[in-house]
Amino acid sequence: MHKYRCVITFLTSFILYSFFLQWESLHQMLWVLIFIWILVSVLSFFIYKKAGALILFATVGCSVAIVNVHRSEYVPSGINIDTYANEQKITVYGEIDKEPDKRPMQTKYTIRVEQIKTSSGEIISNVEGLILATDHNGYPEYHYGDKVRAYGKLEKPGEIEGFKYDKYLSRFGITAVIYRTSIDIEEKTKWSVMGTLFNIKNRFESQINRIYPEPHASFMAGLLTGSRRGIPAHLMEDFNATGLTHIIAISGYNITIVITVISGLLFWLPLRHRFLPSIIAIALFTLFVGASAAVVRASIMGILGLLALQTGRQSNVRITILWTLFAMVLWNPKSLWYDAGFQLSFLAVIGLTELSPLIEKWFIKIPSVLGIREALQMTISAQISAVPLLILLFGRLSISAPLANLLVAPFIPLAMIFGFVGTILSSIWFFGGQLFAYIGFGCLEWIILVAKTLASIPFSTINIPFMSPLIILVYYVFLVMWIWIKRVNN
Repeated sequence: MHKYRCVITFLTSFILYSFFLQWESLHQMLWVLIFIWILVSVLSFFIYKKAGALILFATVGCSVAIVNVHRSEYVPSGINIDTYANEQKITVYGEIDKEPDKRPMQTKYTIRVEQIKTSSGEIISNVEGLILATDHNGYPEYHYGDKVRAYGKLEKPGEIEGFKYDKYLSRFGITAVIYRTSIDIEEKTKWSVMGTLFNIKNRFESQINRIYPEPHASFMAGLLTGSRRGIPAHLMEDFNATGLTHIIAISGYNITIVITVISGLLFWLPLRHRFLPSIIAIALFTLFVGASAAVVRASIMGILGLLALQTGRQSNVRITILWTLFAMVLWNPKSLWYDAGFQLSFLAVIGLTELSPLIEKWFIKIPSVLGIREALQMTISAQISAVPLLILLFGRLSISAPLANLLVAPFIPLAMIFGFVGTILSSIWFFGGQLFAYIGFGCLEWIILVAKTLASIPFSTINIPFMSPLIILVYYVFLVMWIWIKRVNN
């Protein structure tokens, strides 16, 4: 047990210290604190070994966090593309490095730079770095792996209406942008695994558009592939107001909820037999939507949450989650700072592992048919753990979210299953595919109706334009204390 506590102390200290290191103003104070901790840990280890060991592991965790953050800091160099981001028009030669972000009126391409041509005609080779180029033409379309040249005004990203766009892009390694570009092909992509997955995804979305009208087509694409393009603004507003946005975002917050509901549908199977089908579903879903870093991360977090619910062994799952988070932050600490999806994924899974077992008795009278009880219990747990961050991100608190999630939870997996089968079958036998697609359409229509109806109810959403970090800290301190007291009493 003491070894377990030491490991927990090390991982928790690393994660918390990494989080606080995002504020440069705290760096000097944190360095002084870590020095004091080293002295205290050495002294206490000789005075009282058990307490001293915990302090020592906490010190090591904080030290590793400092080294890791400094290692990951970006240091400008003469060959990086941001050196030339002086708002002059240049031509960039490189390769499309990620799946293009297609939107209704524009497409954003992440280009790994290899060479540039300045406005004076000078060609500079061996330039490194990533840029984000926005193409407003829409045609022709370019694909992952294509060699392209992009022309436009190269500049450094900055804040947009208070949103730190530069920080947001930095977690992807993007240091320069072209907000309006013209792109030409240099060389078509050769075969690659990721390119093939992205092509399959694009064809699948095109088939969805053939069998569904709007906004149902865009909604179904959001459920199955995480694509939000084409979803009307008024529908997105209804989803935001009712706490249903997570169902069209491929994040751990989404995958955990959806896959757990699917597991609940297998209620006729023994508990130990439900886990493997759910894991297979997550793996296939991850590959299908392109297996990007965000999706892989979300899948891992979703599997961990599912493991906690299925096994009931929170202690083992807790340390597994912390090791997973440790590895992710070690790889890229900026995900912990600037990636809302990462933060919500982590908080949602923590809610499932720590809160869900404690509030299980609240839902005894809820019917378990179609996994309704499990879905509601999971939704409430995730929202309790994530509500301060949701308020901070969206500036509102959805009072109708629990009811909305309860009403739509059984229909999400049905919409996904019939939508997926209908889309695949329609590419072979269009009429047969439509029969399945109609059932999926009905599920989507119900979800849209629930969102629209609840969003129209007065005071279903409370606007909270300001959320103090101190309030968030106090909230989580009390939440941790409540969990600890409940566990001690149980």
